[in-house]
Amino acid sequence: MERNPLIARAILTAGTFLAAAAPPAFAQEFMSPYDQTLTVSLGGIVNRFDTSLRLDGESRNGSDFTLENNGLKKNSSSFEAAGTWRVARAHRLDLEYWTAKRSGSRTYSTEIDIGDTTFPVGANVGISAKDSMASFDYRWSFSQSPESEWATVIGFYGGKFTFDVNAVGLNTSSGITYNKTVSTTLPLPLIGVSWDWYPDKQWQVTAVLQGMKAKVGDVNGHDYQFTGALEYQFLRNFGIGARYQYNDLGADVSKDDFHGNLSWKTNAVSLYGKFVF
Repeated sequence: MERNPLIARAILTAGTFLAAAAPPAFAQEFMSPYDQTLTVSLGGIVNRFDTSLRLDGESRNGSDFTLENNGLKKNSSSFEAAGTWRVARAHRLDLEYWTAKRSGSRTYSTEIDIGDTTFPVGANVGISAKDSMASFDYRWSFSQSPESEWATVIGFYGGKFTFDVNAVGLNTSSGITYNKTVSTTLPLPLIGVSWDWYPDKQWQVTAVLQGMKAKVGDVNGHDYQFTGALEYQFLRNFGIGARYQYNDLGADVSKDDFHGNLSWKTNAVSLYGKFVF
């Protein structure tokens, strides 16, 4: 049967148009998680804090200050950056960093001790806190399939904690003041397990459970942590994600510039863009 030249020309024209309008083939081919060499996540994090601080003197322990009861905000938001380098199919290195700043003050209706100084009723205490947090870990995947992988996690979590403490109190004879900046780093080791589920090449679900109690130099403390994340790739090289993290960190510190105790608990939610290479 002879083909109508008008129909043939229409089919050819439509085919040419669709071929030109369709996205390039590579843009439709999402990478397998095992083919992703480097991922970089940039976004924001909102923390809900439950923290306390104690500054000890040479002869006695100080009072425990619940920072949120001392006027510091319970919630704080900041920028967050994270990355993962898959060195080889079963080996990954992870890095995360964020900071938080808070400040507040309170007038106390009871006596309080800061270092070796006792402040009478009516003392006003101002505290500014800056936390610079970082984590680094290595993951070795001992079980892998196209849909999921299990890995052992070994790493460090901690950072630098800086507190400016200013206290003013009055008694019947003279005024009492305390002005000091204390700072400490808390590098605490962690060990745990992670699980990643890949329903397809666009979705990823991650859960990590890790922790340890250890003494590192002048720091004797613990850190217990749970992380859960959900990510979706819109494009081959870009996606979005949401992450929840609970952290329970506590330490007794015996240093020249920080002698006391720090208890630091957070519930954090992160929203971020994920770049994949």
